[in-house]
Amino acid sequence: MTFMSYEKYIKYTTEEFILDDDFMKWVVHPTPETDRYWNDFLKNHPEKKQQVKEAVFMIKAIRAVEPVFSQQRFHQVYENAQTASTPVRKIGWLVAKIAAVFLLLVSIGGVWYYLQTERQTFPVELATAEQLEKGRVILPDGTVNEFETEQTQIRQTASGELTINNDTIAVGDISAKAEKQALAQVIIPYGKRSDITLADGTRIWLNAGSQLSYPVNFTGNSREVYLAGEAFFEVESDPSKPFHVITGDMKIRVTGTRFNVTSYASDQTTQAVLLSGKVSAAKNQRFARSVELEPGERIVYNKQEDNMEKDLVDVELYASWVNGYLVFDNEPVENIFKKLERYYNKNILTEKLSGQPKFTGKLDLADDLEKVLKNIGFSASFSVDCENDVYIIQQQN
Repeated sequence: MTFMSYEKYIKYTTEEFILDDDFMKWVVHPTPETDRYWNDFLKNHPEKKQQVKEAVFMIKAIRAVEPVFSQQRFHQVYENAQTASTPVRKIGWLVAKIAAVFLLLVSIGGVWYYLQTERQTFPVELATAEQLEKGRVILPDGTVNEFETEQTQIRQTASGELTINNDTIAVGDISAKAEKQALAQVIIPYGKRSDITLADGTRIWLNAGSQLSYPVNFTGNSREVYLAGEAFFEVESDPSKPFHVITGDMKIRVTGTRFNVTSYASDQTTQAVLLSGKVSAAKNQRFARSVELEPGERIVYNKQEDNMEKDLVDVELYASWVNGYLVFDNEPVENIFKKLERYYNKNILTEKLSGQPKFTGKLDLADDLEKVLKNIGFSASFSVDCENDVYIIQQQN
């Protein structure tokens, strides 16, 4: 093995470890020298432990079932790739390696195993937040605490103490529970919001119709929380213990930064917008390649098309709700109505609006919904009526 700095491997995915020649040689034919190198690597970069573990498992499983393949058939595939013309040789080599790994996986039923565990599922059952009238905090032992305040403060201390609007809640003994099961859940219905501080100091603003699941205490080499809905994060920096936000479609990795994530089940997209710091995002699938974001960038996963795209945005358009207002730039009014229904927990009935009207401007969420809608209607040319607590939007003649 040609020894080098660890920098090459810091951003490796599981797939890239599997395809790395030096890594494979270490797993198949370890030596004291290579053992020291990789043990030191994991000691200095514990956040890579999971990827290394998965890659080692895959390679050893391949060797256990078909040891001849990795020696003879690999070389045969490589030699075929070498016969390609010079301009495409590098591409052919990579394709050959990927093809060889794929064939090995097929030979041991590995494809079935990884398809069965392709997506990192939520460790707790998701609630239908929009149907609740009160907010809920569900403790790891199943105890349910409800609250009616529109804006609720929740604090989780490192000692395990939990407060809801300054009322201390007994968390109970979770030592007998498995680590991944020892999760608290915060469920916020439509019309309410929550300001949550986790045990590590990370602060999270949870928007209406959202659910957050998190450990009472972070243990191990990473910090993982699960989100359904929308939340703004200010992550407490800890490079040795990366922070992960896991949604149904996306997994976001950070060490310390400010960003907004929107992942409602009823929306056609899941997206993350970075205000400061640095994050990487990937589809919530094994072997998914991550995309790095710089401040001012947004990553959008389209559920229907199953693809991810990155672009530059005005971050105020996506994070202003934390400060009690919404900002829009040429936004279709139907998208705005959906946000307002969640925020105010009111029904907005829209008759057919011609021309797909759009709105640009700032809305103060401290105002009542009727005033907010009329502010939009002034520029989008529609009228607002309220009947039986339902707001009716009609096209103006």
